[in-house]
Amino acid sequence: MSDILVIQNARLEGPGAVGELFESDGFRLETVFAKKEKIPSLDHSMVVVLGAPESANDDLGYLKNEMNLIVQAVDKNIPVLGICLGSQLMAKAFGANVYPGPKKEIGFYHDIHVDLASKSKLFEGIKSPFTVFHWHGDTFDIPKNATRLAYSDMYNQAFQVGSAVGVQFHLEVNKEDIISWLENAHEDLAKTPYIDPKLIQNQIGQSLPLVQTNMRIFYRNFKAAFGL
Repeated sequence: MSDILVIQNARLEGPGAVGELFESDGFRLETVFAKKEKIPSLDHSMVVVLGAPESANDDLGYLKNEMNLIVQAVDKNIPVLGICLGSQLMAKAFGANVYPGPKKEIGFYHDIHVDLASKSKLFEGIKSPFTVFHWHGDTFDIPKNATRLAYSDMYNQAFQVGSAVGVQFHLEVNKEDIISWLENAHEDLAKTPYIDPKLIQNQIGQSLPLVQTNMRIFYRNFKAAFGL
């Protein structure tokens, strides 16, 4: 089997820190740019579905293919990690609603709570509430057959259904990712007065190490949970 299939949905949104962690542990990544490349047959140890500006509700063939892939992987008990759009596709694939939230979350947030009722160990060792980096406008309901893993005051933030885990936030980001996203979204962010790109950039030095620490803990727990 190939090791990890990475579904990349936007040029600027690669596997980042989580990809580096997998590669440092000897895993090989097969990355497919879904807008331009065909998704291969599922013969992998794991699937990662990354983010993008599109909505899970967009009538796009490649997004429908990704939802089918997620369901197929769960049917085969293959671990799936969905990040941002990936988590929204996962929610929709298992029957939940995906819709625009009342407010976009973009930047560093320190209010993500572990749902202790889940009894999951995926966030074990991460002090709750914990710090993440967000960049999303849509949110999702939790599928009926899923377990909520994390939440904030406004949104569901993470869930698990079978072998699939969806996280709304970006633990995988590095400094270069954040700066690139801010630069390329400059005009759009100017239309959203409650988001301050300069403030976000100034917070990188203090907040990104917290995000990366949480990423390493989550990564370790994810590997242990699914025997990777």
